[in-house]
Amino acid sequence: MVPLIPYMFIPIAREAMVASVVLTLLALLIFGYAKGYFTGSKPFVSAFQTALIGAIASAAAYGLAKAIHP
Repeated sequence: MVPLIPYMFIPIAREAMVASVVLTLLALLIFGYAKGYFTGSKPFVSAFQTALIGAIASAAAYGLAKAIHP
């Protein structure tokens, strides 16, 4: 749901996409930090790993969608 929130409030699709990327990365950093904190690993490393993996997955999905529908 987090990535979709900007599209509900920002009428321009390109601006909503940028806001969605920023908001999603922020959420991934927060969730990754919490994961690291509660599992006993280093929270900042966990936050970075979670955000990086999420960014790679998002980029792959975006690229695949662009390849299918140019």
